[in-house]
Amino acid sequence: MKTIALIATKEFSDRFRSGWVIACVLVWLGAIGLTSLFGLAQIGRFGLQGYERTVVSLLNLVQYLVPLLALLLGHDLVASEREDRTLPLVVACGATRGYWLLGKFLGGCLTLAFPLALGFTIAGIVIGLTVRERGLGAFLILAGSSLLLGIVFVGVGLAISAFSRTRVQALVIALLAWSTAVFAFDLVALGVVVSSQAATASEEIEKATDATHVVSVEDLHRQYEGAKDNAQHLVPAAPRRFSPWLVLNPVDLFRAINLPQTVALRVPVAAAALAISVWLIVPLGFGVWQLRRLDL
Repeated sequence: MKTIALIATKEFSDRFRSGWVIACVLVWLGAIGLTSLFGLAQIGRFGLQGYERTVVSLLNLVQYLVPLLALLLGHDLVASEREDRTLPLVVACGATRGYWLLGKFLGGCLTLAFPLALGFTIAGIVIGLTVRERGLGAFLILAGSSLLLGIVFVGVGLAISAFSRTRVQALVIALLAWSTAVFAFDLVALGVVVSSQAATASEEIEKATDATHVVSVEDLHRQYEGAKDNAQHLVPAAPRRFSPWLVLNPVDLFRAINLPQTVALRVPVAAAALAISVWLIVPLGFGVWQLRRLDL
């Protein structure tokens, strides 16, 4: 455990000194601030929003930006050490390959978690003091699920890095993985489900993705507005049956978890926990397996 902690601490300190952490903090704070101020521009409103409105506005931003940052962080965790030929020195000092990989993973998670946690904390305090809204639960769920989404993609990036010989190769594969998770999977899944005439599942996937629901943010804001302004909308709709398709992609699972109650799409806790566990264990397992096969 001490070896893992030392490697993780060194990884975080190296990223901090390089300016990566500070850059992520600035980018994330700016993104949350601008989204909170202008998130209602599509329905003609400007200014700070409450917690629930901020969650609706941040859904698209988080599902695009967090996986990208995580993959950019994870893609060179192993490939950079191979290119610089420092990995044999680390192994020669007594650190096992599995412990070293786990330490690099934890260091990458800490590097990503710091700016995310800081950004959500500052934004939550500012919104609470300015708007004075009590609906903090949805905002906390968004913050926690964003962190889990980032950790999952750090693991995916680490596995990509373990199978790549150079940083450039790892970067290209990481960008392809990001494009697949964010864009391509939604189109393929929706096409397969529609072609199989599974109407309910296709509706759920369409609600939980942006691929074919271009104005989803505006629609969600209008649904939320209607639920607030009209008494008959205060009764929640019957929850739709959860589609197993959503657990195949962590981005879609994240969005389904954070959709407002007006959409009435509930994600079983057991299914979400199982999917997250699989998405964490499988990439790390492949990474350790590949690292042990390397001839240093």
